[in-house]
This record gives sequence, C-alpha cells and structure tokens, in this order.
Amino acid sequence: MNLLHLLLGAAALLAALLVLLRLSVSVLLVSGPSMTPALRHGQRVLFVRPGLARLRTGRIVVVTPPAMATDGRPARTGRPPGGRPLLVKRVAAVAGEPVPPEVREAAGAAAGDVVPPGRLVLLGDNPGFSTDSRLWGLLPTQSVVGIVLDGIRPRG
Repeated sequence: MNLLHLLLGAAALLAALLVLLRLSVSVLLVSGPSMTPALRHGQRVLFVRPGLARLRTGRIVVVTPPAMATDGRPARTGRPPGGRPLLVKRVAAVAGEPVPPEVREAAGAAAGDVVPPGRLVLLGDNPGFSTDSRLWGLLPTQSVVGIVLDGIRPRG
C-alpha cells in the first residue's frame, strides 16, 4: 500500500508540474522578416510569461501590438492557437533609460528624455521591415506577454 501511495503521489506531482510548465512556456512561429538576422521567418521561439524572466534592454519579447499602426494600417502579426495577435520585437529601452533617437518623434520625447515607469521601447532588428516603436512610440509594459528563451530551427 505504501508503494502505491508513493507512486500515486509522484504521478500527481508530475501532472502538476506538466500543467505548470504548459501554463508558463509557449511556442510562437515567427512571421515576417522584422527580426532578421536574429530570428527568421518560419522559425519557432519558446517564450515564458514576463514574471518568470526579467524584462531588460536587449531581450527579445512577444507582445500584443497596438490595434493599428500610426499610418492607419493594421499591424502585421502572427497568431498562435487561440487567435490572439502577437509580434516578436527586441526591447530597446526600459523605464529610466534614454528614449532612443529614432523613437523620439513617435514618442513625443526630446533629447535627454527617459522612458517613464510602466513603458518601454520595442524595435525590430531589421528596421526596413519592422513596424515598432518608431511608429508606435512608447508601449505599456503590460503589452509584453512573454520573454523569448530560445529559437527552434525551421523545418526544411
């Protein structure tokens, strides 16, 4: 009887850990060239919820973009299962850091201004193909739904 209880307890613990892992780690398929060369179209990335990794400059994140780009066109996004639109971008500045020059106009910022608390700057690595803070300005940190852990090579 003790062995049976031990096995049942271990199985329950394993099931709980798998559920926790599934709720904490997700996979997203990169769509488009905005993060080239770091990430390529068709590449899968693993990401964790923001509370499980620190949000800082240089990190690649998964975000819900503003509903519309400033030119009135819908933002190009990938859609994971469930249909929620998501983008993959790099954090260029967080609260307390200078607003990058290429974002100042969209952010309504002047030279020397810093990113305020609760906001951040997101840029694509491939500026000619990226819709990001150069158009949107500063974004709320709540728009970050995940922090990328690693890329998975595309098939073929």
